[in-house]
Amino acid sequence: MRREKSLFNALLTHFLMGVALGLTLVLLLGLIDAFHVRDLVAKSDAPVQTTVMLVTTYGLMFGIGAALTGLVLTLEDEG
Repeated sequence: MRREKSLFNALLTHFLMGVALGLTLVLLLGLIDAFHVRDLVAKSDAPVQTTVMLVTTYGLMFGIGAALTGLVLTLEDEG
């Protein structure tokens, strides 16, 4: 028998999966260079800060979105 996960653990799992997905997407955006993201970052005034902002924004955006979606799905499953 498997005991149920707490709501916090479920949301943390969804958040971390979303962060991993966001980091994968920003890595692909930098490597594929279909939208010339690499050129925009390289030609900016502070490329390191621009890269950090891009990575954290995508990570948090996907993480929060996945956590909210996980919250809705977890509460719907319990009810």
